[in-house]
Amino acid sequence: MPKRELREPRQVEEWLAGWGSVVQRPCSLILIGSAGLLWHAHQRGLDEPLPENSMDVDPVTYDEEVALLAYDAMIGSDFELEHGWHVNLMPAAVLRELPAGWEQRAAEKTYGPLEVSVPSAADLLAPKLRRGEPRDHGHAQWAYRLGIAPRPPGDEVSPVG
Repeated sequence: MPKRELREPRQVEEWLAGWGSVVQRPCSLILIGSAGLLWHAHQRGLDEPLPENSMDVDPVTYDEEVALLAYDAMIGSDFELEHGWHVNLMPAAVLRELPAGWEQRAAEKTYGPLEVSVPSAADLLAPKLRRGEPRDHGHAQWAYRLGIAPRPPGDEVSPVG
């Protein structure tokens, strides 16, 4: 069973910096899911962990070099044994689950030759909230409380814990 040890914002930043130090040519990835929320928290200098751990990061890429790194970090890999979480390379089709225009609202950061694009926290939450799992709602409340995503009108305040 995969471990569930991804919860700190710094973990995502360290992973991306690590990959940025090993790619040999300009590459890019789009980071979605809970890891994207953690990335946004880190960019704001926040270090509060997710209320419920995640077990993976979900990048989308069109670059073979990044895809090969992801393959080497998949479930059951040495990467997972070392970090306690794995990389789950996602098909580009999942980007259709994001709200229209997400590309214009995405944030970008470069790690060496690796360009990372992360949809806004509100855009990342849209598919999670449609899925409706308790864990996803907990991550949404965490994002609202930290101010990395605006609370939707009519959303009642509930504690995150």
